[in-house]
Amino acid sequence: YIDEMDKITRKSQNVSITRDVSGEGVQQALLKMLEGTVVNVPDKGGRKNPRGEFIQVDTTEILFICGGAFVGLDRLIDRRINAQDCSIGFGAPVRKKSKTTGETENLLEAELLHRVESVDLVAYGMMPELVGRCPMIVPLTDLTRDQLVQVLTKPRNALARQYAAQLAVSGRGTGLHITPRALASIANQTLSKKTGARGLRAIMENLLLDVMFEIPSASAGEVEMVVIDELARCDDVVGDVAGADVAAALLSCTPLYGPGSFVAWKQQHDWKSAGLTNSDDAVYEGDFTKCDKYTDKVAEG
Repeated sequence: YIDEMDKITRKSQNVSITRDVSGEGVQQALLKMLEGTVVNVPDKGGRKNPRGEFIQVDTTEILFICGGAFVGLDRLIDRRINAQDCSIGFGAPVRKKSKTTGETENLLEAELLHRVESVDLVAYGMMPELVGRCPMIVPLTDLTRDQLVQVLTKPRNALARQYAAQLAVSGRGTGLHITPRALASIANQTLSKKTGARGLRAIMENLLLDVMFEIPSASAGEVEMVVIDELARCDDVVGDVAGADVAAALLSCTPLYGPGSFVAWKQQHDWKSAGLTNSDDAVYEGDFTKCDKYTDKVAEG
């Protein structure tokens, strides 16, 4: 698998006779490797040593998969599809630029990427010979809000479970509870920032930063639960919390002190009747107070 293919595109359509700094020379080297040749691979990593030992590898029977972000490719596809609407003059049709945000914008971009062709990659800066040797072009869509919530909660080493285990160790029994609305808001913030699943950690770190410094200084069992809840909603929210185009809400991270404080908090806020359906409860519900990897260590310590 060859990643970051979009970083070696031709930056200019003009042929330069000077030193190649655009990456076209790298494309020419990859072209020879993709079509099948014998390459010399250094025995050890690091810089290529002309006196070191090499291992000859025949790339004829190797399946190469090339990938990249290709930021801005959707605009080239849109320009090609609507080429007849790009004329200039008094009689030219006027195209209205749609204003979309969040997940709707991602869906529109995904629809354009599904209509990608080889000419679009060539216009982006890839060599026609290199594009011709990659016969299958498969676009990938961005993660949706529900998928981001599942990434945050479902895997064995999910981010919520990691923070729950960290709080259980540092707070000597402190649990972590994230309400369904807070999970949806965290996913919406990630969608608005377009940082993908990697952006979930930055949001969680900002929420739990102060609490993770306060809990170790408390006595054992003093803090029963840390609750991440939705503090307030933005004024420009469209639709309910289960909708696709929900603006990011303000989140609060509150430590609950004393035994029974979490039960009292749940009775006061009644978060299960927050307008979510049963299917949404099945997706978002969870206290994350137990992590299989760290349960035994917490019980022993």
